[in-house]
Amino acid sequence: MWIYDLNTHAFLDVNQAAVNFFGYSREEFLGMNTVQIYQEISGPENSIERLIVTAMDKETQLLRKKNGEVVYVHVISNPMPFHGKPGQLSLVTDLTERIESERKMMESAERFNIVSKATSDTIWDWNLSAGTIIWNRGIKGIFGHKDIVNHTTTADWWSNHIHPEDRKRVLSKIKQHLDDKIARWQDEYRFICGDGTYRYVFDRGFVLFDEKGSPVRMIGAIEDITKRKEYIRAIEEQNKKFKEIAWMQSHMVRAPLARIMALVDLIKYDQPDNDYEKMLEYLSSSAKELDAVLINIADKAP
Repeated sequence: MWIYDLNTHAFLDVNQAAVNFFGYSREEFLGMNTVQIYQEISGPENSIERLIVTAMDKETQLLRKKNGEVVYVHVISNPMPFHGKPGQLSLVTDLTERIESERKMMESAERFNIVSKATSDTIWDWNLSAGTIIWNRGIKGIFGHKDIVNHTTTADWWSNHIHPEDRKRVLSKIKQHLDDKIARWQDEYRFICGDGTYRYVFDRGFVLFDEKGSPVRMIGAIEDITKRKEYIRAIEEQNKKFKEIAWMQSHMVRAPLARIMALVDLIKYDQPDNDYEKMLEYLSSSAKELDAVLINIADKAP
């Protein structure tokens, strides 16, 4: 906390916490102005530093300590006269740890996005302790979830987007892997897209453990296998028709064909008491039956 002159920006007073944090003595502070500890943001417009500060509120600033270290702080200021001078009281809160955490998340997301240019998979990084998942651009580009902020969701968000019929199985298998300390996991399930439709996915991940053997993180990738599933389903349906045709050929065709062959033999070996009119009637009905079976087979052919 400090008080500075609104006209000259010179420090009028500082508390001990400011002395301890910034490394200047009280006497050094009182010989300086606020401009001397403010740090301009360098780098291109799309640099992580600029993106972080832009995303924060206007009270977030970069200040420089005596040792040259630059820190992120949150500054709230209010007018307060000090010994007859127009003063401004500033309360300064260190945000360095929080900003560094966000920086790591953004850098991690950027690494994912670089990798995503070489793969069509959606890459994810699950912090098991915090219950959060960082996604690369695939979660928006492939699955259409445009409303995700800062590439991050909760683990519950992901599980809630698994098809209800698959959810229990998938979560149970992951839990078993974590409990049994199995590093590699993979599964197939249906995942809901931003437009409400489901896609079949192949998901796999690698579990990271801490020094105590407790699982702390999973990194993996989701592959959209919907077209592959549809292709396999089409082949299975075709195979089913082939089996039906094979059964009809071996059973339904054989009966009328056997009768025709038997009648032909009777006619071939003519006997005086043969009833030719009756045999021709049987022959005609068997031929019609065989013709109907062949038409049915043709209709079932893919």
